Amino acid sequence: MQLEATGKSVEIAIQNGLLECGMKREEVEIKVIDSGGLFKKAKVLLTWGEEKPTEFEEEIAEQPVEEVEQPTEETEVAEVVEEVAEKKKRLFDTTRLEARGKEFLSGLAHMLDENATVDAVAGENEVSFSIKGENLGKLIGFHGENIQALQMLLSGLKTRGEGAIRLYLDVDGYKASRNQTIMDLANKTADQAIKIERNIHLDPMNAYERRIIHTTLQEREDVTTESTGEGEKRHVVVKPIFKR
Repeated sequence: MQLEATGKSVEIAIQNGLLECGMKREEVEIKVIDSGGLFKKAKVLLTWGEEKPTEFEEEIAEQPVEEVEQPTEETEVAEVVEEVAEKKKRLFDTTRLEARGKEFLSGLAHMLDENATVDAVAGENEVSFSIKGENLGKLIGFHGENIQALQMLLSGLKTRGEGAIRLYLDVDGYKASRNQTIMDLANKTADQAIKIERNIHLDPMNAYERRIIHTTLQEREDVTTESTGEGEKRHVVVKPIFKR
């Protein structure tokens, strides 16, 4: 499978791609398509898995350009682009993962709260699981660390043919609340960095939370971000950009 991603820098583009495909850095091959510059974004190509294309995909990929009818109006251009994109789009059946994920998470949740419930909502190539109940703090862990660990275990339920399906997990709405807190922190820190005209180093965060900081601020033109440090000390630095 392949995914193109963009960002203010090559590193941010890579992080955006990893966040979108739900893969780890060591699980993908990364090719820099465009290193970007002052007025354009960097672009990278992420490749993972060894799954061969289906006969239909090969047929679409090998179709000669001259066989496609050349549109003459802007509306026709949009229609052709949409049609080609739709043909190349591949959807995966999430039914098995929904059932296995709910079974796995229910077993864990019921050990802490016999009345806990597990819901699963499927989208295009993704499934979001939500656990609700009482006394589920152990499933959350410090700063959501156990949620992240459980999400990795969920990924272990995927078969080779389900590799492109992204899985998400939240417990009692903790992750949604934490994500919003981190996004608010990102913007407040950016505003402060501009105000004091200095770089600001945030506290150490895990890779998932660092990606939220990068993604939240990537569209701002007045700041840039980078991750620095090693291991548990790795954190995000928010840097103001001053136009001359």
